[in-house]
Parts: sequence; structure tokens; C-alpha cells
Amino acid sequence: MMTTILEKMGGSRAHAARLRDFLHDVAGSTACEEADRVREALILLPGGGSDGASGLDYPRIEAMLECGATLNAVLEIVGPDAALMLSRGSNAVCLATVVPAGAPEEAITDGPTLALAVLAGHVSGVVAHLERGDVEPETPEMPAIPLSLRLH
Repeated sequence: MMTTILEKMGGSRAHAARLRDFLHDVAGSTACEEADRVREALILLPGGGSDGASGLDYPRIEAMLECGATLNAVLEIVGPDAALMLSRGSNAVCLATVVPAGAPEEAITDGPTLALAVLAGHVSGVVAHLERGDVEPETPEMPAIPLSLRLH
């Protein structure tokens, strides 16, 4: 599913560039624009989770947005396996740390609302996933250590 969507969007590099532009839009948004940003994310993201492989229930997410449950809609997009940590500072800046399931790194982002901060963290993880290209870094093989060195 993700391959065909990415091919339509011009490949993973072009898609990652669009998502980076979207991250700038999220960072510059106001609280009253959060539902619009979530709707844009639904267009740009191929599915739920950092790899886009999870299907999304679009009518359910739209119902959440209509009743003002924007954070719940974002959590639906992020998926149940991602780890999250949220905080809101005294100056009304919201911070989110998002660790996608199976990802080697976390994304720490801020936003004008908790929902936008989590959305930015999730999209940052998706961009990292696209830029890695699903290639796991190779672990170098350790040379054999002689038994005499291991004992000391």
C-alpha cells in the first residue's frame, strides 16, 4: 500500500520533502487551526503508524475532529504502539516526545496545542522512517576474541 501511494507522490524523497513543509505549517499554526492540520495530515500520510501500514478509520477520525477531540484524532493516527510523553509549559508551549513502535530514535517537538505537538512528533518520525528507507543499520561483526583475553 505504501509503495503505490509513494509512487503517486513522486517517491519517498519527494514525500519526505512535503512532510517537512507540513511540519513548518504545523509549527506556525494557531490553536484554532489544529483540526485543519490533522485533516491535511490525513491526506499526506499513507496510513497510521510510523510506517503508514496501519489502516485508518477516516469517518471515526472526522467525527472526533467535529466534536473537538483533536488530540484523540491525532492519537488514532499515531497508533496504539507508539510511546508518548506530553507536557505544557507555563508560557503555553506544548511539548511532545514521540517514539514510534520499533523506531530507533524519538522525536521531540513543540506546538501551540498538545494535539499539534504530538502530530509534529509523529510526522517527524514518519519523515525519519522515509529517509532511512526501511534499511536497518548493519551491526559490524565483532572479531573473535581469544579465550585468554576474555578470561582476564
